Formats: sequence, C-alpha cells, structure tokens
Amino acid sequence: GAGAGASASGREAEVGVVLVDHGSKKKASNDMLFSFAEMYKKASGRTLVEVAHMELAAPSIPDALERCVARGATDVIVAPYFLSPGRHIQKDIPRIVTDAAKKFPDINIEIADPIGLDPLVAEVIENRVKDKL
Repeated sequence: GAGAGASASGREAEVGVVLVDHGSKKKASNDMLFSFAEMYKKASGRTLVEVAHMELAAPSIPDALERCVARGATDVIVAPYFLSPGRHIQKDIPRIVTDAAKKFPDINIEIADPIGLDPLVAEVIENRVKDKL
C-alpha cells in the first residue's frame, strides 16, 4: 500500500502524488482538480496528495513538489490529469519537473503516464451517453 517499501536511502518510502492538469484562467476549471484530488484520496487511500496546474494558475508543479517534500515524501509521482500524450506530456511537464527536481536531489521524482486508452474511460463515456438517453 501507500508508503510501503524502502526508498533509495534505506528509509521507509513515503510516496507523495502530485496530480497535475493544464491549468485555466477559469477558477471553476481549476477548482475541479481539488475536487478530483479528494476523490482520488478516498479511492486510493493515499493522504500525501497535492495538486498542481501546469500553467495559468497556482499552485504550480514546483510548489506542489515542495509541499510533498515538506510533508515527508521520499518519493513523488507526478500524475498527469491529461487524456493523451501530447506536447505537454512529452515536453512541458518533464521540463518543469526536471527543473524543479534539482532542488530535491535526495527525492526520487517520477512522472506517470497520462490517462490514455483505458477501459475505465470507455465506461465513463458510456455512462455520460446513457445519462442523455
């Protein structure tokens, strides 16, 4: 489960998760990520979860990484709340994470794949279709 296993330093690993979306000029769009984070915490049982917007709004990815480390994370997984592996996933987020990670040389920081092609997404879309029938 969360926090299981040893980190590279031999300490018990404490895994932080940064959920990152694109970011918007619209507050309601940005607020959705905070709501999703609460849903994710309940579903995963994880408590060391922070949110970040890639651009246009705070908190930033560096801010969220800093909060995870301050809360005791020895390992951080940056989990993109993006559907497909476009430019932001392939270039922008890795660049931002790599730059921010220089501040935390003892912390293992990885980037998870985007949501992508997943049968669960197909179920969600079908549920949205059925809602309109």
